[in-house]
Amino acid sequence: MTLEEQIGSLLVKQSLTLATAESCTGGLVAHRITNVPGSSAYFVGGVVAYANEAKQALLGVQAETLAAHGAVSEETAREMARGARQALQADLAVAITGIAGPTGGTPDKPVGLTFVALSSPDVDLVERHLWTGDRLENKEASAEAALRLVAGWLKKRGSKRFQDHWGLPERVMVEFINESVGVDVQTRPDGGATPLGFVWRSRHYQIESWGRQAVEAKDGHTWRCHLVQTAGGHTWELCQDTETAQWRLTRHWAGGPQAV
Repeated sequence: MTLEEQIGSLLVKQSLTLATAESCTGGLVAHRITNVPGSSAYFVGGVVAYANEAKQALLGVQAETLAAHGAVSEETAREMARGARQALQADLAVAITGIAGPTGGTPDKPVGLTFVALSSPDVDLVERHLWTGDRLENKEASAEAALRLVAGWLKKRGSKRFQDHWGLPERVMVEFINESVGVDVQTRPDGGATPLGFVWRSRHYQIESWGRQAVEAKDGHTWRCHLVQTAGGHTWELCQDTETAQWRLTRHWAGGPQAV
């Protein structure tokens, strides 16, 4: 079953409707959703808002947000998702804004940078991605990420397992990093390693608290993953390859809950 078919089945089962707000994907998410027969039962519609003026007029993105953070930002993605949900009177909405390339990138916002947001009355999620493909590949990766975000949330909606899985408030931004890092560890009596701190991009982070631990299989490796918190309420996922003992910083949840 494809992602869009899964989403359709979950929306029907939960009696929910969906809307989309797209910039860099140019309607690709709506296209995939409406490829499923019967999608009119749950898909309200979508807005392709490429220009900033369209984002403001059609989705209610604030001029102040665009001026302060730019069209490709966590803040704009969040307002796009909220605006689509409200304008189209849907139960939830997903939004995408990014730099598909090959031009348009800057040192602060390189080509491939994309933000995907999901909005419902009680959830505000934003993911940050950095793709490395060509224009079409970046658009397809962004659409896939948007559909995965919707499907993942629908599967966990209404269950305490949602918070148990993430170990976090629901209204946060997730940054996907997946970079090798140096980690200070304390060896436990059982032979396992507890991370005490790590160095990322020349900065040392001291770990203040520890949360969920899990063993995950991905990319042909088995990883022991730890959720940890550093100063300022920042939460990170550190994963250690059980075979090579190498560490990777995989995800970062920035700050605390955001207002809906």
